[in-house]
Amino acid sequence: MNRKFSIFILGGTGDLAKRKLLPALERLYKEGHLKNLHKVYSLAREEDPSWKVLVSSLEPSEKFDNFLQFDVNLDSSYHHLGRVLQELKGQELIFYLALSPFLFETALRKLGRLLRDFTNPRKIVIEKPFGFDTASARKLNQLLYTYFLEEEIYRIDHFLGKETIQNIFSLRFSNTIFESLWHRNFVDHVQIVAIEDIGIEGRGEYYDKAGAIRDMLQNHMLQMLSFLAMEPPCCMYPEFIRDEKVKLLRSVRKISPEETVKGQYEGYLLEKGVKEGSKTETFVAVKLHIDNPRWQDVPFYLMTGKRLSKKLSQMTVVFKEVPRSFANLFDCMPNQNKIIFQTSPKNKIAIHFELRPPAGKFIACPVETVMEYDMESYVGKKLPEAYETLILDIIEGDRSLFIRGDEVELMWEIVQPILESDAPLHIYKPGTLGPEQAHLLLQKDGKAWII
Repeated sequence: MNRKFSIFILGGTGDLAKRKLLPALERLYKEGHLKNLHKVYSLAREEDPSWKVLVSSLEPSEKFDNFLQFDVNLDSSYHHLGRVLQELKGQELIFYLALSPFLFETALRKLGRLLRDFTNPRKIVIEKPFGFDTASARKLNQLLYTYFLEEEIYRIDHFLGKETIQNIFSLRFSNTIFESLWHRNFVDHVQIVAIEDIGIEGRGEYYDKAGAIRDMLQNHMLQMLSFLAMEPPCCMYPEFIRDEKVKLLRSVRKISPEETVKGQYEGYLLEKGVKEGSKTETFVAVKLHIDNPRWQDVPFYLMTGKRLSKKLSQMTVVFKEVPRSFANLFDCMPNQNKIIFQTSPKNKIAIHFELRPPAGKFIACPVETVMEYDMESYVGKKLPEAYETLILDIIEGDRSLFIRGDEVELMWEIVQPILESDAPLHIYKPGTLGPEQAHLLLQKDGKAWII
């Protein structure tokens, strides 16, 4: 960006700001990406001591140690903010809503009214969840469009800032050997998994109103799906990429309650902030379908949950079995080929294929061989944090990795049937791989989770 800009983090002393946003901004500044940054302002009701320690350690501290006392609900806070903005004539203003989603509507309405008195270029960044169902997402979009243009709006999903997700594009669209196989004639099924070994980590009040469907499935997992399954855009321009994601999401059949498994880990009801007798799911597994020529009849299995046996986030494309005549040739059935895109615990891509065993007979049962590309090992250094990538895109005005208004509404429409269903809630033990019913979901199709 060639002009000066300032960043205002609403909720600037909160956990997201302290753990992710402020450290990411410091690293970008040190790397020379934020030469025109005027200041980063942290807006909150109180100047948290741990925030003060953090910003005092960031360099240069004068860029980051800027606290504005601010209450989202009070008009006087916006008047005070307006006096600060009057000193920033000509600068671009970036407002980052690192707030509880229950405050988005109030913040957008009051901030939008305030900005009517200013001609500065502006951007508004909104964390997920964007709404709590289809109706609330539409209402939030309408409110945004009252005060902002679509090109000023950045609906953020930090999963899209991960190197592995972005490498799906490169692997598919720059390699004929992969893109030519990326359809129903060769792909048997696809699995998308995002599981954690931790619980709700003190977020009981928020999580009990959200649950696994709203917290992960509706946003992160459907975004991963759209990148994996979309058609190639005509060219790498942000709107054309987002057009193809929207086309893909329009083809996703609404998830059926009959093909959904919900679960809750033992001990969840004892977590602080959780309501007595809560039916909030901490686990969900679904089977969904994409009704278009590329993916017709290919099942997609998605699973996410907390307090499971491991932390793992990955997408697996499983190719069809070899013909039975080949199995007769080897006197065995070779494993199905797979491509795994993993974002956690590592950023890597692994290709699983079959080869003759070393020093074996000419005709021998092949063994699975893995070709792995570990991104951090390859570059020899730690990869940028997802938030670094996304913040830099916001500053440079690249919206390729951000969610458009119609896109977020479509994602809510896909999960709406299971939000409204009274499907049974299966209790599972912490440290396991979730309810047995989630494994039966695949077993009845002759498949198993790859975890």
